Amino acid sequence: MNTFTIQPATAETLPDLVALMADREEAARRLNFMRERLSGGQLKLEQTLILRSERGVEGHAVINAVPQIPVFPNLRADAPEEAIIALAQAIRAQAGPEQRLLLDDNLAPLLAAPFEAAGWVLNSRHVMYETDLRARSYPLDPQAQTVDADQPDIREALDQLGQPDLDPSEDWTLITLPDKYGLPAALGAVGPGGRPDTASINLIGVLSPSRGQGLGTRLHGHLLALAARQFASHAGGTEADNGAMRRIFDKHGSRLVATQMYFVQGSQG
Repeated sequence: MNTFTIQPATAETLPDLVALMADREEAARRLNFMRERLSGGQLKLEQTLILRSERGVEGHAVINAVPQIPVFPNLRADAPEEAIIALAQAIRAQAGPEQRLLLDDNLAPLLAAPFEAAGWVLNSRHVMYETDLRARSYPLDPQAQTVDADQPDIREALDQLGQPDLDPSEDWTLITLPDKYGLPAALGAVGPGGRPDTASINLIGVLSPSRGQGLGTRLHGHLLALAARQFASHAGGTEADNGAMRRIFDKHGSRLVATQMYFVQGSQG
């Protein structure tokens, strides 16, 4: 039977935080980055947990002080279940009450049971896609119109699509496709993503009377065409059970890069 420990990282054990990375060059870069953050005071080691057993590092997790940033556990594919439960409990004890936990299949096995046993509640499943905007061209839709979120008809459409308070920042572009009467039928927005040279797209939705006509595919293609003017790639995602959006990603040559599980904290009882 394996025994395991969970301890905060120290300056000497920082290499353990990249021990599970297969790409050793990337691991070295990540380690240097963490050392720089540590020396600059941006990395708090007491918020970094390392899970170990006799065979070495089994996993780790960084609990960000900003509660809006989820915890991303990094685990060996064959980490013992009881060890995962213990790490999940330790994360929950240290995380803020509103902090979520995110399992990404690039970092950890998608096993809900150990986290549920530790008091986390599976909230949703998502899939993440990337699109190489240089690999193919995307047509601009001749009917697409650039609009302002404060226009009365656009605000009404946003309300119907469940985003009444949407207010895109200045570096984002809001686009609509009209119906046959010239009214907004579909809305989406494009702007800079969280990584260099990467765009983000918010396909806000198609109003119910206009669904099933391919407007979502057309609008997404138009937004990719706009993104390609400034960026080399696009990163985005959707709920795992959103078959319509996943088909749109497939049609536009997007590549599935991750499947994720989001957990929230259950009642403390």
